[in-house]
Amino acid sequence: MNPKLNCIAIDDETPALDLISDFCSRIPFLNLSGCFTNPFDAVPVLNSDKIDLLFLDVRMPQISGIDFLRTLYNPPLIIITTAHSEYAYEGYENNAIDFLLKPFTFERFSRAVNKAIQHLNMKIPVENQEYDNPVPAGKSLMVKVEYSTVRIGLNDILYIEGLKDYVKIFTEGKLVLTKATMKNIMAKLPSNLFYRVHKSYIVAVDKIDMIENSRIVIGNQRIPIGESFRTGFFKMLNRNLI
Repeated sequence: MNPKLNCIAIDDETPALDLISDFCSRIPFLNLSGCFTNPFDAVPVLNSDKIDLLFLDVRMPQISGIDFLRTLYNPPLIIITTAHSEYAYEGYENNAIDFLLKPFTFERFSRAVNKAIQHLNMKIPVENQEYDNPVPAGKSLMVKVEYSTVRIGLNDILYIEGLKDYVKIFTEGKLVLTKATMKNIMAKLPSNLFYRVHKSYIVAVDKIDMIENSRIVIGNQRIPIGESFRTGFFKMLNRNLI
């Protein structure tokens, strides 16, 4: 059963908000908490209520949707809605989970909402994982490197950095570059040993030397903690504090 999603919509055009409201009313697990033509009017709702999903227009007279998104301290899941396809890349760069090009159909709207549900379902287990499934000693990861397959011991991995369709695996002795996504690589790693702390970083929990100024220190590397991963990471950390 899908969880209930509380959502709001921001668009300077009333017909666009009416369409989103109509589409939301057809999906039982969507609860539309408000529609706003001025993005700043939505800030109190975003700050005081539990909003899971935001439908956000890009071109608005008060502030662009992208710039508004950057002002949010802890934004919900974002679906960009706009008539201008050139903003797609910028939207994804700012962690939007989907991009609806106006005019969009109910079928396309539903696909975007289902993607939000999938993200929410993935996020909840990550934030509540108990780290109670130890991995046997000697466990390793097999990764493809160009025309070869390389074995990497899990105990050797320090952290992993994502670069679009590739990931860089940093170990104590070498750097391995392989074609993979962060989602796929995380699915192959044991959750008691590794934690995704940023859209571009996975860290080996037992290799963390310290945390300072919201950055993880592993050796000489300082790794940022992403806003959407912060709560889950510190929950895990608190469970392991002495």
